This record gives sequence, C-alpha cells and structure tokens, in this order.
Amino acid sequence: MTTTMRTQEMIKTSTNTQNTSIVSVEGEVKKNNNVQTSTSTQPVFWNIDKPLNTARSNFGSALLANEQVLVAGGLITSSSAISQTEVYTSTGWQLAPAMKLARAYHTVTAFANNTKVLAAGSATTNGLQTAEVYNIVNNTWTFTSNNMSSSRHAHTATLLANGQILIAGGYNASGKIISTAELYIPSSNSFINTTNMNIARSYFTSTLLSDGSSVLVTGGANASNYLISTAELYINGSWILLSSSMTQSRAYHAAVLLNDGTVLVVGGGAGGATAYSTAEIYNATSRKFTAVGSMQYRRGGLTLTLLPSGKVLATGGVDCTSNTYPLVCELYDPVTRTWSSTLMLNHGRSFHQSVLLNNVVLTTDGNDGNVSQVISSEKYNL
Repeated sequence: MTTTMRTQEMIKTSTNTQNTSIVSVEGEVKKNNNVQTSTSTQPVFWNIDKPLNTARSNFGSALLANEQVLVAGGLITSSSAISQTEVYTSTGWQLAPAMKLARAYHTVTAFANNTKVLAAGSATTNGLQTAEVYNIVNNTWTFTSNNMSSSRHAHTATLLANGQILIAGGYNASGKIISTAELYIPSSNSFINTTNMNIARSYFTSTLLSDGSSVLVTGGANASNYLISTAELYINGSWILLSSSMTQSRAYHAAVLLNDGTVLVVGGGAGGATAYSTAEIYNATSRKFTAVGSMQYRRGGLTLTLLPSGKVLATGGVDCTSNTYPLVCELYDPVTRTWSSTLMLNHGRSFHQSVLLNNVVLTTDGNDGNVSQVISSEKYNL
C-alpha cells in the first residue's frame, strides 16, 4: 500500500539560536550523490551488504529475536509512504507481511522480549491515530484494541523497564505540534493516557535513563514551530521541566544513553536550513547539560549507536547548511569527550536506521537528497 504524504514545515530558528561552523577536516562528503574529496589519506569504507527490496527513508526499524531486524514503512519518494515491511536475517532481506496501513515518520518499537513490535502513527494524509502490532511468531500484523488519544507523527516511543511504551509529542492530523503523551500496555494491547509534557514538541529525542523508568526528552520544535533547547523528565507518570536547558537549540538530532548513566546529545538542525556539529552531555544526578567536543561534520537526521567498547558511532546525516551528506563516520570517546574519524560509508544518507547486531552495526537505506531514496545496506565491523 502506498499513500501520499503531507508536506512538512521547515522549523524556524529563533534569533538567539547558535549556529556552529563546520571544522575543516580531511575526508569526503557526498553532495547530490557525487563524492567530493578534500586532501585525505586513502579512504576505508564500510562493507556493502545485501540491499533491501525497496528503497525508503523516514522508516522504522527494530531488533527482533535471533538477531533479526525488522524495517517497516517509510517514504519511497518525498511524498509517498508505503506499508511494506522486510526482515533481515543471515541470508539477507526477505519481504514480510505488509502493515495494515502505510506509515512514515512513525515509530517502530520492539517489546521487551523482542517477539512483538508496535508501529504507531504516521504523517500520511490526515495523519494516523492507529497503531498495530507485528507478531514474529505468527508473522502477522494486527491493530491495537484501541487507537491512540491523538493522531501523531514525528513523535517518540520509548520502551520502559516495566514493558510499557511511552508515546509522546509530535504533530497531530491538523499539523499542530502537541504535548500529549500516552502509554501502550502490552497485556491489554491498548493505550491509556498519561500526563502531558510541559512543552509541545516534534522531531525531538526521548531516552530511557539507567533507572529504567525515567525518560529524558530534549529539544525539537515547539508549538510555534521554533527550535528549542528545553528538556524535561518523565518520572512516575509526571513531567518535570528542567531548569537547565541544553547548550544548543536543536531538532532532528540524536541522543544515546552511555554506560556511565549520562546521555550524549548530538547534532541536529532546523530542517532544510541549518545543521549542527555540536554535542553535549546530560548528567542525571545534577540534571544539567555540559558541552563536549564537537563532531567534525554537521549532521541532522543522523544515527548514534552505543558500541560494546562504550564508544558511540555517529553515522550519516545531512548538513543542510551546505547540502552535503558526510560519508565519514565518527567515534565519540566518553573518556576524552572528543570525536575521531572512522570508516566511511559507501553512500551518504540521512533519516536512515542503524542497528547493533553481533559484532557489527547494520545501517540501512535513507535519503541522499535525490528524488528516490537510497537502497543500500552497509556493515561496520567491530
């Protein structure tokens, strides 16, 4: 099933939004699918893997049991979403049953036992209030017993330690950025309302903290569609607006929990206008943000993957400031709080997905600025 998407608004930057200039480094970036090379050493690339059957961006993915990966929905053009799903196994990508509805800018979240997956929302025409569950054993999609309280896309979904999934924010069917939040309860296959966030936001991040129940949300665009630096915590069913904001307003960014319980927040931008290379750390004890070393490239729509070593791999993204797609990937060292270059992608991409498997990071599809999406899978060997 294919359906037409609504056009998304560009997020506005306030007058005090910081713009970070890119640091000149050796390496390669991709602009309009052409590699541009600066003075550099011989590049070393990721390993090309078997491609998906359908190119897509702005899709969802989840790690299943037995090291399998599910990808679901996404955009096949700048305005058309699909319902098709695929599963990655040791033999490559295999088509799986399609979702009930086409979805893009949705969330795909694995249950605690990795045998079921919740797909919620979409930015398709009129938005979607529905959600559906994929059962890996039965190989079927079924609708949840009730719909979400609001249609939403560009929201977040976070698996809690108790097995519930926290759904928050995003745009509703009218294109309004919302603050509502709700919980998906697996035992009843249904949604219940929880308290609203203090600030409506879209294109933000949501990270489960080390205690398994607290969730940190950062940045995004607010109800006036302006880039924001605020953050808040979801604790015991309530939201607390932090008195300490991020050091940088950002949306389309990425965040990941580190082994020491801090959260690394990286990159982002304003969607089609600017992108950032800055990074910062959230301390769960002090509830404050501290700037750390910036990446070498500006990136929005990137992925962050925590590696077994404790380092973090930053992959892909788009530098909207210069309309380039960095091939060079970067590693964050939590000890020195600095970044270093590592292996290069074969194909620049943003709004892709990266999943940690056994000794490899698998990165799939995405957008490279062309009309069609990227049909490509690559592996980063650990």
